[in-house]
Amino acid sequence: MTRTRLAALWCALALPLAGCGGDPAPAAGGGQSEAEALPTSDDVGAPPPVEPCSLLSDEEMAGILSEQLPADEGAITVTSESSSLGGGGTCTYSWTRSTWGEGAGKEFTITVMSPTDLTYTAAIGERVPIQGVGDEAFVASENYFARVGDVVVHLVNLQETPEASVAVLTAAAGAL
Repeated sequence: MTRTRLAALWCALALPLAGCGGDPAPAAGGGQSEAEALPTSDDVGAPPPVEPCSLLSDEEMAGILSEQLPADEGAITVTSESSSLGGGGTCTYSWTRSTWGEGAGKEFTITVMSPTDLTYTAAIGERVPIQGVGDEAFVASENYFARVGDVVVHLVNLQETPEASVAVLTAAAGAL
């Protein structure tokens, strides 16, 4: 949201609170008005300058999955599609095996975000550390996170072994 829109939003929120002259009354229990309690644009991290699909090519991802998963179901083929979100970008990887029927397949996503966004994204569940990945890495509620400098990689929905998820996360974080 642009600063102009944010300013208009703040004004629209502040007018009803201000009433007809005078300062708004403090909110119960905290001394802050409702408008002051809302997050500001400074609370949201700037999007990292990294395109998530550029971290790992389809061939690299197929190689990682092939190393991590049993080979008894055939060769792995991976395709990816990029999309953008307000706080970063997302790469959706779709994958299948040569022995699976038409239309069968699985997918998972890698999102790139600012470390500031971790406050909101990784707030659910206990953080279990992952050693040796980036500057900081952990899993929380089956979501895998790795921070490298001022960029965070978030892997979600691989739905395979934890080792496969850590291998993908490690490779993506290593590409930063």
